[in-house]
Amino acid sequence: MPELPVSLARMSWNKTGSWRSSTPGHRGKLPPCNFNCPAGENIRGYLDLMKKDQIAEAFELLTQKNPLPAVCGRVCYHPCQTDCNRHSFDTELQIRAVEMLIGDWGVQNKLRVRLPETGAKKVAVIGAGPAGLAAAHYLRRDGVNVVMYDENHHPGGILHYGIPTYRLDKEILQAELKRVLDGVDFKANMRLGSDFDLGTLNHFDAVFLATGAHVSKSMRIDGGDLAGVESGLDFLKRVNSGQKVRLDNKQVVVIGGGNTACDVARTAYRLGAGVTVAYRRTENEMPAFAEEVEQLKAEPIELEFLVAPARIQQETDGRLKVICHRMELGEPDPDGRRRPMVIDGTDFTMTADVVFAAIGEDPDLDIAPGLTYASDGTLDLSQIDQRIRDKLFLGGDILPNPRTVPHAVASGRVAAEEIAAFLKGVPYERPEKPAEMAGPEDINFSYFARINIAKRAASSDGTEGVLDEAGAIDEANRCMSCGVCFECDTCYDFCPDLAIVRTPGGYQANLDYCKGCGICARECPSGTLGMQGGQVA
Repeated sequence: MPELPVSLARMSWNKTGSWRSSTPGHRGKLPPCNFNCPAGENIRGYLDLMKKDQIAEAFELLTQKNPLPAVCGRVCYHPCQTDCNRHSFDTELQIRAVEMLIGDWGVQNKLRVRLPETGAKKVAVIGAGPAGLAAAHYLRRDGVNVVMYDENHHPGGILHYGIPTYRLDKEILQAELKRVLDGVDFKANMRLGSDFDLGTLNHFDAVFLATGAHVSKSMRIDGGDLAGVESGLDFLKRVNSGQKVRLDNKQVVVIGGGNTACDVARTAYRLGAGVTVAYRRTENEMPAFAEEVEQLKAEPIELEFLVAPARIQQETDGRLKVICHRMELGEPDPDGRRRPMVIDGTDFTMTADVVFAAIGEDPDLDIAPGLTYASDGTLDLSQIDQRIRDKLFLGGDILPNPRTVPHAVASGRVAAEEIAAFLKGVPYERPEKPAEMAGPEDINFSYFARINIAKRAASSDGTEGVLDEAGAIDEANRCMSCGVCFECDTCYDFCPDLAIVRTPGGYQANLDYCKGCGICARECPSGTLGMQGGQVA
């Protein structure tokens, strides 16, 4: 080695930070999974706990936002997974499968929440669907006395009566309901508007109305009220209630293209029917979730697109003749989808034993006199019984929210937070969500190993989406922690000026010495760090 000059003096006097024109700082971006979760789960947080094989802690964190993880792991449309940044690298994480594993672990271990003693406050929850269940659960966890009313014999709402058993195992559902309703006084077979009304609940400190949307929309065609023409949702309720429904060798036509239509068609097929689904737009416009459409197409069910019923007639033998129009797509509707237009002279006939209408559902506002829609689509409470109006809260599908299980769960949880603040006499401040999401352009993919896609495909045994605990840990380890520091020391190791300082909360730049070279930000695997102009981090 050649001789080299060495200084034994400290260089702390040379504060080179004044040289910089930009500063490293945390971007404050959310991972796509957290950003897109309708239920508001800290997905990245419980994945991090799963990496450490801390499944009990993962269950606790998950159920702080969603009391029904085993249910949502089965029925959620998982936008968290669809937008996972690993999709731009190899394949997205199986987040829903991990959630289902954690939820099932809680069921298998019969976990219960430690409930505090109740205070003097008492809240009525009307409706035992996902929103009502979440509201009741989180209010009870907050020490509130909760009485829940539902018109049905079993709690669960659409979970019990609307979702087929092949999508949601009823034993799993009942196990989660037992935990969620622990400490809640559930009163079955109590219908608002007939067995009681809002005014009779005046002795409660607050009332949460979450009666859902269960009134099937009318097709508004001649023959729509004939025998053999019925609501798809009513059909699902009969089947899920355990009634004997026979469709052996019957021909069924399902009108609609949403999730209910898909469930009706697949359930009818499982009951022995030949099934045709008629939808007035194309597959691309179907409101059903993409996964539901793919599962529908995978079964021997006939799909007729750009078809709409014009009228229904009853034949002498009792069968139904469905006269249909062929359609074409015109200009976009206000919702952005192209409007279906009738093509003249293209009428044709389908013959059916049963026709199920599944073109959407509306809330039943007749249950509460004075409850009406305002011109902007929101609910107007001005005519509600004055004794209850100021302490009435709404949530779930009765509101103009996206009608999904995780959205309803979030609605119920937020309502519980609002009600808890109301009972304490303090204003409720809804937490603000960061405006930005960490995208694939923020991730330093060179720090991550690709999954062997060919090996995964070759080993597939038809159980895709089902993981054991070891598989869930392996899957969690694929998480790139997008936008969130996971304390990998990369910025600390690469800083040429030793200006990165470890702190209990992660890392900070010592601005006395940071020259703003940007190496830490470029090397950050998860895109947590970014360079900001000026002298302030």
